[in-house]
Amino acid sequence: MRKSHLYQIRTHPLMEAEHINQIGAKLADLATRTEDLRRYL
Repeated sequence: MRKSHLYQIRTHPLMEAEHINQIGAKLADLATRTEDLRRYL
């Protein structure tokens, strides 16, 4: 039987926090690139 996503979050909070931080870093990078592109155009 497959464990639920909620179970995984409870048992691996550090991995989840790390994943959230990676997503945040990617979003920040995309925001910077978007601003650079807007200035270029």
